[in-house]
Amino acid sequence: MSCDAFDRFRGEDSRFKETLARDVRGMLQLFQVAHLGTPSEDIMDEALSFTRNHLESLDGHNASSAIAPHLFKHIQNALYIPRYGNIEVLVAREYISYYEQDESHNEIILKFAKLNFNFCQFLCIQELETLTR
Repeated sequence: MSCDAFDRFRGEDSRFKETLARDVRGMLQLFQVAHLGTPSEDIMDEALSFTRNHLESLDGHNASSAIAPHLFKHIQNALYIPRYGNIEVLVAREYISYYEQDESHNEIILKFAKLNFNFCQFLCIQELETLTR
C-alpha cells in the first residue's frame, strides 16, 4: 500500500477536494510546487490542472473583494510564468514587493530580504564590470 502525501487533500472520488479552493495562498503554493513534478507523477499533473483552473477562475472583480490586490497580481504573474520557469532574481524582487504589501509581513525579514537583494545585485554589477573590462 503506497502512502501518497496528497491523500489528505483528496476526496472519496480520489479527486482534489473543492474546499481547497477557498485557500487562495495554498492554491498558489500548490500550483508552484506542482511544476516540480516529473512526467511520471500523475498526481502533480492533477494538482497543476486543479490549481490552474481555480486560480484562473479568479477575475479582477472577485479578487478585489476576496483577496488583496497584491496577492491577485502575484497569482497573475505566477500563471503567466511559473516561479520555477523564471529567472530567480526576478522572482525574488517580485516576492519582496508582494511580501512588503502583506499585512502580516515581518519588518526585520523584509529589511534583510531587501539588503540581500541589493547586495546580490551589487555583486552582479561588479562581476559584469570585471567581465567587460
